Amino acid sequence: MTPEDIEQITTIVAAAEQRTTAAIAGVEQRTTEAVAASDQRTATAMQRTIEAVAASEQRTVEAIGASEQRTIEAVRDMQTEMLRGIEAFARGNFARMHRIETSDQDTNTRLNALEERVLYLETRPRPPL
Repeated sequence: MTPEDIEQITTIVAAAEQRTTAAIAGVEQRTTEAVAASDQRTATAMQRTIEAVAASEQRTVEAIGASEQRTIEAVRDMQTEMLRGIEAFARGNFARMHRIETSDQDTNTRLNALEERVLYLETRPRPPL
């Protein structure tokens, strides 16, 4: 090989090296831009996910609160219904007890009258014989 051949080879290698370096720099630039864009999309998607989770949590809290209110109202309705049933039962029992007490009072009055008559008969002086 002659010095001219070596110089041509060196020029060809240098030009190839420059093209390779430029191509690598271009690939590196595009890769950096793609990674930055991907990072941006990931951050945006993460932010939307966080917002969606927060909104879902808020809806869940509201649904639980509404359910709690409906449960409390249902329990109060049941209590009212039970109290009305007990009141109706008590009203009937009160009427029965009043009748029994009145009847009992009449019976006591009659019994007292009979006891007085018996006592009178037992304690009256006997006629002389």
